[in-house]
Amino acid sequence: MIFLLEHELKPYIELGLKPKRLYRDVQNAIIEERHNIYHIEVPAYRKVISAMMRHFHNRYRRSELNTWRMELWFHEDQWGKKGAAERYFERFEVIYETVKQYADHLEVGGCGLRIGFSDIESQTLPFLRQWSEQNCPPDFISVLYYPYERGEVNQDRYSRRSSDNEGMMHKVAVMREIMGKAGMSRTKLYITEWNLTVSDRNYINDTCFKGAYIVKNIIDNYGQLDLLAYFFGSDRVSEYFDSRGLLHGGSGLISKDGILKPAGYAFRFLSWLYNYFVVKGKNFIVTTDGHDSYAIVCHNQKALNYNYYLTREDEIPKDSIWKYFEDQESLHLNLQLKDVKNGKYQVKTYQINEKIGSPIHFWAEMGFETELSRKDIAYLQRVCGPRLTIRTEQASEHTLPIVCNMKANEFCFIRVRKLS
Repeated sequence: MIFLLEHELKPYIELGLKPKRLYRDVQNAIIEERHNIYHIEVPAYRKVISAMMRHFHNRYRRSELNTWRMELWFHEDQWGKKGAAERYFERFEVIYETVKQYADHLEVGGCGLRIGFSDIESQTLPFLRQWSEQNCPPDFISVLYYPYERGEVNQDRYSRRSSDNEGMMHKVAVMREIMGKAGMSRTKLYITEWNLTVSDRNYINDTCFKGAYIVKNIIDNYGQLDLLAYFFGSDRVSEYFDSRGLLHGGSGLISKDGILKPAGYAFRFLSWLYNYFVVKGKNFIVTTDGHDSYAIVCHNQKALNYNYYLTREDEIPKDSIWKYFEDQESLHLNLQLKDVKNGKYQVKTYQINEKIGSPIHFWAEMGFETELSRKDIAYLQRVCGPRLTIRTEQASEHTLPIVCNMKANEFCFIRVRKLS
């Protein structure tokens, strides 16, 4: 906890004991450990939460606690069981009342709804209606999004990958509609877990496509969500006996050797955006600092094709990822920044594509060697970064042209600064 606070990170605490899981593909788990809090009696549960909050308050004080968030997960195995919702509301009320005694502005919510499955969606509306009528309605609704659909066989819960390239945007719109019908239109909506895949042995996670995919979805859903959290940070979480290589298809942002993958650079580029939103389009977002400087993130993400959806996720070969995309066409992006001051502007462009900054590309040049030395890893850490180009553009008639040519699955950050 001290580490988080020293780095100005705000804790988001899950109190629902989510299962520890590590998947080879959607139907085959390497590790899966489940827990259950529902056997704990309410008085004992209240004592535990009170002791936790008392400790937090004594150590970190109310002003710090008020910037944190907590949630209680509703175990998906409980859906449809008699009395399950009532037991959940009872424990949520214990948490809500106890937490607010120590930090009245600390947000408390739940419950980790998995959007995208028809049976879950059919139960969401009555569940949220019932929750909104409780003594302690949530400060936010948390949902999980992974692009999967229920298979034809009822027990194949994750058996079919969704081919909707705008799936998250569509599901968020549905969730907003459901919340409105439930009387929760003003309640915040958080996606607290999100990824393209649940598989930790899918080499698509190590490619530039994954970075472009992240940029695309954050741009698509900008303004529609109050929080969007990627799951998870480091490939070390998914290490096992079969992860001897430099990369193993883990869904983290950083490789197990500390190399920032394209997915990690996607978030780095997005973190460089300015505070003031200007405009967004299908492939870009523009921000400004209000003082003649602009920051732009753009992408050329390609949709996955039928080859991807017909191949098991842990069987995608790392040396021929290109065949899993609809096309390999480049994108010529021509932006016109309007109402700017005339004069010269410096334009810096940072780019990541399949041959620039991609660790799987440089690993391929090493013949996918698994016995790499520290010097080899240090070399990869140096070369796996964006290419920087700098040029000067002239704004006339209060219009500044910004041109960006991107290869398939390339994404870029562009910083524009007035010189004179």
